[in-house]
Amino acid sequence: MGIVMSDEALLEMVYHGREERNLEYKQSISWQESATKAKIAKSAMAMANLPDGGAIVIGVAKKGETYDPVGMSQEHVDSFKQDDIMEYINEKFADPYVELSVTPVSKDNKCFIVIQIKEFGQLPVICKNDGLENLKRGALFTRSRVKYETIQIRSQTEMREILDFAVDKEIRRLRSRGLFTFAEAASTSEADRRSFEQQRVGL
Repeated sequence: MGIVMSDEALLEMVYHGREERNLEYKQSISWQESATKAKIAKSAMAMANLPDGGAIVIGVAKKGETYDPVGMSQEHVDSFKQDDIMEYINEKFADPYVELSVTPVSKDNKCFIVIQIKEFGQLPVICKNDGLENLKRGALFTRSRVKYETIQIRSQTEMREILDFAVDKEIRRLRSRGLFTFAEAASTSEADRRSFEQQRVGL
């Protein structure tokens, strides 16, 4: 997904009514709360490890099996500042950095915050410090395919999905620069995996 979307497209996510792997809903909360910061940081790192990234919509409450766009208090809306959120996530937890945008949108006198997270650039995003909400140094987070929730990588299948995504991105980058041939695919794949493992060991 692009990091910039129209208000109309953002509102479509708000009113979608159900979570997806790349779409997470949260009720009205304040960025000033420590637990909120940790939850957003964890979800942002997980979304960054997905193809096309994802979005966190704030101001939507769970109602049975669906979600009701109830909106946020103005105090809560005003607490979400893009610079503050990026600084907190990237200085404290994300390695490499997470690129995101924070956009307030409104409809029918209801206000929401949409945080869009871009997919990682070259290497998957790893958590570099311990924190609330089970944030752990060296942990790799993603969004589960089994149940739409943010989880720490816990299986070979989940790890391979992220590593293969990283390798594919690097292959496309090299091909676009005319620096890649099919004969180099295996060595490139293995080199990228070693680079990622070294990144995790260094944390």
